[in-house]
Amino acid sequence: MIRFGAWSTLLAVLALQMVLLAVVAGLAPANRRANHFLAALLLVMASMMLPFVLGYAGFYDAYPWLTAAPFSIPLALGPLAYLYVRALVGRRREPLFHFALPAGQFLYQCVLFTFPTASKWWWDENIHEPLIAPPLTAALLLSMAAYTTGSWRELRRYETWLKDRRRSTAPARRLGAGLVVLAGLLVAEAGYELFETWVRPIDYFDLFGFYVLIGILGIFLGLNGWRNSDVPAPAIIDVPERDWSAQGACWLQELRASDWWRDPSLDLPGLASRLGTNANHLSRALNAHAGGFAAALATLRAEAVAKDIGSGREADLLTLALEAGFGSKASFNRAFRVRYGKSPSAYRSSR
Repeated sequence: MIRFGAWSTLLAVLALQMVLLAVVAGLAPANRRANHFLAALLLVMASMMLPFVLGYAGFYDAYPWLTAAPFSIPLALGPLAYLYVRALVGRRREPLFHFALPAGQFLYQCVLFTFPTASKWWWDENIHEPLIAPPLTAALLLSMAAYTTGSWRELRRYETWLKDRRRSTAPARRLGAGLVVLAGLLVAEAGYELFETWVRPIDYFDLFGFYVLIGILGIFLGLNGWRNSDVPAPAIIDVPERDWSAQGACWLQELRASDWWRDPSLDLPGLASRLGTNANHLSRALNAHAGGFAAALATLRAEAVAKDIGSGREADLLTLALEAGFGSKASFNRAFRVRYGKSPSAYRSSR
């Protein structure tokens, strides 16, 4: 006799809400690829609850041929959650191998569903439970763990990308809230498996709490996605890495050709302004090519003094140093020794 009691009604209500949220997400005009993956994920979670809705309501007793109907495809949870994250951060490639295990699970259930009812029961007792269920459970746990880790890495990379461009990290935080769902399901599934291994076998009714949790987490995920379905999320745009060393060489050549380096008050922001760039880019380029802004200036000034010495100027070394832009005798001696391996006086003597 079919009868919707408290358990079957609660699960049915939770599943129905996920289906409605999936429809709303799938119809959202913005972030279409991401929202389609979210809708598919919600439908998979709702379909996982369907066998228990039917079972607690008595459908399998009334219609035994429904046994092994291909409703539940839990191996699709991890890939869909991962692809949802990738779509939101702007990733475009979705290799087909992500769907290999879910497709295999679905085909297995479709074939088993065609068996006569008595054959299904025999198969479940003699083949599925002892031989297929253990590796299938291990595959589910490994899949969810791997895709949760992959999603978290994508999220961290996205957050770093936003911070580097001084953008709001709110899109990354919204994605982080969604990952709580996948991590929660992984922990719950692992907990049930450990309980069954170390305490006692889990029966059909023990799983009620797990599927209530699926419903709650699914609604949380759906509401979080629905609230932000039309919110634009800046997509990562991978551009070729700039050759900072080459850029540093170009700017250093421009600096060498000018007399700016003779100004003892010259600082990094001032030089960046003269070169038409910003201090961060100039600092990065000079670090890559010349060991930094201060090292570049010291080298140019030391070379200027060495050139004066080589031309035969008789002025004292401190005068030459101050003309080149050095602020003190100590900094001059230090920079000259770094550049030429000897003191200025020894260099003059050798010339």
